[in-house]
Amino acid sequence: MTTFSLTTGYAIEALACLARHGVDSMLVREIAECTEMPLPYLSKIFQRLGEAGIVETKRGYKGGVKLTRPPAEIFLLQIDAALEGGRGGVHADVPEETPRPNTFWEAFHHSYRARLAVMSLDEVLAYKTQP
Repeated sequence: MTTFSLTTGYAIEALACLARHGVDSMLVREIAECTEMPLPYLSKIFQRLGEAGIVETKRGYKGGVKLTRPPAEIFLLQIDAALEGGRGGVHADVPEETPRPNTFWEAFHHSYRARLAVMSLDEVLAYKTQP
């Protein structure tokens, strides 16, 4: 099965909350409340998203986190790559007993990654209602 890690899932939810908020920055604490995620874990996620250029972070007065570009220009595969880096992004778990896993599973994984490369945060927002 191909799936996102828990960290990537959290990041997508947090970025969706931030995108719904608009162009202003939000405190990570506010995003944690919006998404019901642990603040320390979410802080680490935003640090990595900042290093990847997906968000900007500012400390101090009027600080917070904001998107670096519109949600339509942030793709799910970019988010996953920012967080999973060296592990090659979206995970493909191929059962060991599967005969010739290099056929179906590789094709499936390639197709799945291709879809995520064009699926934007904007599309995620279309499925979410305002809290």
